[in-house]
Amino acid sequence: MNGTLVALAFVLLFVLLFMGVPIGTSLGIPVAILVAATQITSFEYIAQFLYTKIADFTMLSLPFFLLAGDIMDGGGLSKRMVAVANSLIGNVTGALGAVTVIACMFFGALTGSGMATTSAIGGMMIPEMKRKGYDSSYAATLVCFGGIVGPIIPPSLSFVLYGASTKTSVPDLFKAGIIPGVMIGLVFLMVNIIICKRTGTEVHKPELGPGGERIPMIQFWKERLHRVGKATKDGFWALLSPFIILGGIYSGFFTPTEAAAVSVVYSIIVSLFVYHDMTWKDLYKTFVSAAVLNGVTSFLLGTSTVFSTFMTFEQVPQMITNFMANLSDSPVVLLLVINVFLLIVGCFLDTVPAIIIIAPMLLPTIQAFNINPIHFGVVMSVNLAVGLCTPPYGCNLFVGAAVAKIKMESMLKWVVPFFLVSCVLLLILSFVPALSLAFV
Repeated sequence: MNGTLVALAFVLLFVLLFMGVPIGTSLGIPVAILVAATQITSFEYIAQFLYTKIADFTMLSLPFFLLAGDIMDGGGLSKRMVAVANSLIGNVTGALGAVTVIACMFFGALTGSGMATTSAIGGMMIPEMKRKGYDSSYAATLVCFGGIVGPIIPPSLSFVLYGASTKTSVPDLFKAGIIPGVMIGLVFLMVNIIICKRTGTEVHKPELGPGGERIPMIQFWKERLHRVGKATKDGFWALLSPFIILGGIYSGFFTPTEAAAVSVVYSIIVSLFVYHDMTWKDLYKTFVSAAVLNGVTSFLLGTSTVFSTFMTFEQVPQMITNFMANLSDSPVVLLLVINVFLLIVGCFLDTVPAIIIIAPMLLPTIQAFNINPIHFGVVMSVNLAVGLCTPPYGCNLFVGAAVAKIKMESMLKWVVPFFLVSCVLLLILSFVPALSLAFV
């Protein structure tokens, strides 16, 4: 192969994406053409390579985490986490919006999937926010941006993919995502309060007694603690899940892949025998749905991995490193350029193929500039998570619009402030590596 064929492969990839061809197929067609044109390898070897990469032990955690998320959603674990969040923040301005963000953080910590979080929490919270007087487009946008916290708070599918693609420690990546994930969630909480104050949506009013008198502070906190205690007791088994999963990983008791399998078994037991919100028939339907989703995801993983490998054969990573070195010798400039590049990529590519294709290509460059790969994994994951809420791809936006039963275009006015805030957070995380490496 030569540089011309590589360039044509990328052009063909983006043409197919713009035509609406599924991402897995869009990645596979250029690979097939390159193999046929150059005979650099055989299609038999490609098939073997695909299977080997899909069957990788670390990659096996992906279908397990996705299945666990579906079971938790259908088995009552997610709605109990929402109830706990509601008990914690019940009477602040924009309370229901704040509950939505916290619920996204809880659910994201269980599934690690932005789309799963947007779908599950959106289905529960958007109708409630509408009834509370929230603008439909704002409610949908809030859920979408709350959903981007999912790929950052561990266990994160993005970190699993990045770790497998770059041979970086997945547990260390999970640790690195704690502070950034919580920080992003808290900032979104503040943005929600500001917007609700300016729009007059669910403005907090002091709680009054039956006679219109102000409730004494002691009584107020007593009632609040009672609500929190009741919600926590009911949601105890749901809240215990992330502690079991993350505790097992960080203690070294089991690997991320084993943790994913444990989360599936745990969610089945709790859904069927503790909460009784799921029947065996419901479980069967969940398995079928997850099998279809994972079939699509596995094909996407395989084709994107092959595409990335071909680019490595053609020394594309080295070309990128040389280009960046000629552009500037400053890590600051490098990170700025990469951030802009990844934000653009996130507008057109899903997180899965983006990480698998781009991470191995950029790894030599960041290592040449002495940037910690763990820190960069967080930066990359946040960039691509923001891409979930940026058109034209913006899969979170499509999910949110579908759940809210509105046109995606109506959400764009609310996307802008959240996007700008996300960019500021991204810059802070990029240039303050201590936030990512505090627990590593």
